[in-house]
Amino acid sequence: MQTIQMKIDFSKNPIPFPHFFNAFGYAHCDYTYTKPSRKMYRHLASIGRDFYYMRLHSILTAHGDGDLYILTEGQDYGNPDVNAGRWVDKVFSMKDGKLACEWKYVDQIYDIILASGGRPIVETHFIPSCIQSEDYFIPKDYNLWAEVLQLFVRHCIERYGLDEVRKWYFEIWNEPDNHEKWLHDSSTLMAFYDYFEYAIHSVDDQLKVGGPAVKQWEGAEKIYREFLEHCAHGLNYKRGTFGTRIDFVSVHCKAGYPEENNPNIDVMFEWLKRYTSILQEYPEFRNIEFFNDESDIVWHGNLGTWVKSWLNFRNTHYPAGITCKMMTKYCDLVLDDWKVNLKVVDSDNCHTQWERYLYSGNRSQFTPLNKYGTDDLIKKPLFNAYVLLNRLGDIRYKAVCNDEGFGDKFGVLPTSCKDGYAVMVWNFEDGMEDDINPRKVHLKLDGMKSGRYQLAHYRIDKEHSASYHIWQQFGKPEEPNAEQIQAMRAHEGLELYEDKTEMLVGSDCALDVELPMHAVSLLLFTPVSQTAPAAPEGIWATAEDGFAGNRQIFLQWKPNREYDLMRYRILRSEDGGDYKEITGNTMLNVSAYTDMTTERGKTYRYIIKAQNFSGAESGASEPFTIEA
Repeated sequence: MQTIQMKIDFSKNPIPFPHFFNAFGYAHCDYTYTKPSRKMYRHLASIGRDFYYMRLHSILTAHGDGDLYILTEGQDYGNPDVNAGRWVDKVFSMKDGKLACEWKYVDQIYDIILASGGRPIVETHFIPSCIQSEDYFIPKDYNLWAEVLQLFVRHCIERYGLDEVRKWYFEIWNEPDNHEKWLHDSSTLMAFYDYFEYAIHSVDDQLKVGGPAVKQWEGAEKIYREFLEHCAHGLNYKRGTFGTRIDFVSVHCKAGYPEENNPNIDVMFEWLKRYTSILQEYPEFRNIEFFNDESDIVWHGNLGTWVKSWLNFRNTHYPAGITCKMMTKYCDLVLDDWKVNLKVVDSDNCHTQWERYLYSGNRSQFTPLNKYGTDDLIKKPLFNAYVLLNRLGDIRYKAVCNDEGFGDKFGVLPTSCKDGYAVMVWNFEDGMEDDINPRKVHLKLDGMKSGRYQLAHYRIDKEHSASYHIWQQFGKPEEPNAEQIQAMRAHEGLELYEDKTEMLVGSDCALDVELPMHAVSLLLFTPVSQTAPAAPEGIWATAEDGFAGNRQIFLQWKPNREYDLMRYRILRSEDGGDYKEITGNTMLNVSAYTDMTTERGKTYRYIIKAQNFSGAESGASEPFTIEA
């Protein structure tokens, strides 16, 4: 086994580390309030970050019918407009020659996002049918387009407050390079953006607007360059001046091409290099915020194993590993080498509605236990990548390693927060084969604050933090029974690789980590502390029918914010009896849980306690009572 030497000095050259990876997306905004998506949002909220961004299509053309069109017509993108040639949008309409608005379709979507700790990236794709020209992506009257935006932004500010909406981002379109007319002549796109920018900033000058959210090919590169040139020097079609304000620049760079049957992370960063190099030709945009807001590990988001068998890899630990590697490379290349102000890396991996059946291989963090429509979900290993990434600190450091392949085949992302340290180590090469090139990483950690620490070693690999692996062991049953589902749920979260240990650190320490291929480890050092976490708050629960015919209760609560939080313990009283722990030895480190051992008609009372790595435990939460 190859041994890799890595050295980190926590006393030198600290670099701020904003968590740019906390951003997700999916196809159609009307999926948001469906039962599966509501459950998905509850799981996303359970991770315990400050906030995240959610990017959706079609907010200005919402139809209010949820997942009707995917279920009845097979419209994967949620509406029949472009593919079936009819528009069903209901937010805007023309009445007596004036724009009329029905905001309930927008409110029910954004209410859910904000309640879960998210903020929208407001992507104004498509435009309302009532103002479209013969080309559905071009307004018949640009002044009407501006009025639509002004009405929309004013409503959002009225409902959510100016301070909140100033933290959102407004993006002009989704992949304008999909439209041949704009590929040949982008002037109408530039006018479209000029009126967009004018309208939004006429409501509030501190709102953030940008684009163009192009894909990775030569036609898209042409539009990208023309867009930047227009914003820097072009004639503004609305104002009549030269140049148009832009607050962020966005692209879509994915790991490979649609025709390739394998993720290729080099393709993503080759295109990011091309786009950031063009950006740096414009001194006007020095230090402008930069997004890759479809930073996906592979294309074919709406396809699964029923079409392409190799997409089965999206059920496994592989997406988690490549995601962690990807975030390291964003730091090493985009931030450090290319000096780009990276703000958002949005992975379009919340397509729960595209999961047709259990482990169907779609681009999603969750899979339904039955065909789509159920909200009885299992977490894929990819979900755990974000649990792990959110344990990283807000300061990062550079590592020294002289071994060939560092940063490409294996790597490390060292961070610190307050008095603790979190070091993410990965062994990952493109290619689906796991049983090759295991490596031992020898970590030399200098510059740590002396003292006693608890060391927790988390792992995502083929056998850890991987519900799919448990399903495989059962023989991949199409309809798992309740016992099998419980076993899958017991391993669907982020798991410890080994028991936590207490260690005395002077100013340095050394340790070895053995990693199979496509594995990622998190080494979390937290000071020994008998200061107990705060008691969990905000318990919410609902009784539901499980897929296996069982009655179950889904619980959620506000996540604790302590850096040294190890787990939650859930205790349950049945029909007024004594409290008994139901989580056992499970390292429940997110604030959501499915209790599968309830009986219909019985009354249950739950309390929750939080425990740190030193064993200090909070008091009990306020009890929550519910009838199953």
